[in-house]
Amino acid sequence: MASVCVAYLLWLIGGGFGLHHLYLRRWKQAFVWWCLPGGYFGAGWLRDMWRIPEYVADYNREAEHVRRLKEQMKQVEIPPWKMARWMGMLVVGNMFGVLPGMAIPNKDDLGVDLSFLRPVLNPLGAAIGVWLVGNIGRWKGSIKGPLLGCYLTTPLYFFGINAGSLTTLAGAYCFRRQWRMPGPSTWSACRHFTVLLVCGLLYSSMWASYLYFNAEVNHNGDKIKLRDAVGNFLKSPLVQEFWRNVRAHWKHMQEHGFMSAWNRLVDSLDPFGEKNALKVLGLEAGATQDQIKSRYRELSKQWHPDKAKGEDKELAQEKFLEIQAAYENLSNIKNRRKKANSKTVKEEENSDAMPQQKEQTVEL
Repeated sequence: MASVCVAYLLWLIGGGFGLHHLYLRRWKQAFVWWCLPGGYFGAGWLRDMWRIPEYVADYNREAEHVRRLKEQMKQVEIPPWKMARWMGMLVVGNMFGVLPGMAIPNKDDLGVDLSFLRPVLNPLGAAIGVWLVGNIGRWKGSIKGPLLGCYLTTPLYFFGINAGSLTTLAGAYCFRRQWRMPGPSTWSACRHFTVLLVCGLLYSSMWASYLYFNAEVNHNGDKIKLRDAVGNFLKSPLVQEFWRNVRAHWKHMQEHGFMSAWNRLVDSLDPFGEKNALKVLGLEAGATQDQIKSRYRELSKQWHPDKAKGEDKELAQEKFLEIQAAYENLSNIKNRRKKANSKTVKEEENSDAMPQQKEQTVEL
């Protein structure tokens, strides 16, 4: 027996990837939620918020729920048309119809032109997407209708027409829905999960193929393969500096322990902005308040907006404000430390005075 509370908990922590649907053995819906996180990027996840009690009742085959379903099936021979289901068919059908063509490696990388497969794979993917959404819950239907409708648009591909949405529309129109009778599945949970895993690997492999072979980055009119852009990024000074810091912190932790490494890490992150403020003023660590004030006055005169003209005035204004903020931050840090040190000295003096007072009391 499934629990509504458990279903809502799984919906909350992993609903974007269909965790609650896996719990309720709604395998096809879980797969759709995984392919399009949350059922089209959260829309289906939100809709599930008020549908979960019905899903749980359906899984548990509660007597009242089953009775209402059977009465509805007697009254209406064909499941009533629903906008949410129709939109789901179009969205998933479009995604599954476009992805196979996107995943085909290009001729330059593979050495063989496989573009002729698009008119075959794209309608097939669209038909599978339509059929998949059409067989969720109490709906069922054959894939023959969507296949026929989708492949009827194949001639458009040979005329250079991208028939993606039209292909999905034709497949959805040809889908013939029927009622699925309440009852346990003839497949075991293990078999369902195996098929789901294989389908997930196939879907992921198509995205991986697209990202590796065909995805491009466009910057200022220049195009570069995504894989090359990622490789260049990993070799960039920014990333290299990051890994140098990671190795340095790791070595420090091995030599001095975790807490020392943690304090070093926190200090390097500059949580109080002290290092950045010193950099703005051009000072070294440990600068005195007099040095900070002297440097602030010097830079304030140099970058005062009233001395700048034209386009340089805006730059001077930004620099002046940055210098002022750095000075205020450093001054505040110095004052806080001064107060903290004074408090510590006072506490130490009080603690030293306590034994003397005790000695005087004993002598009396």
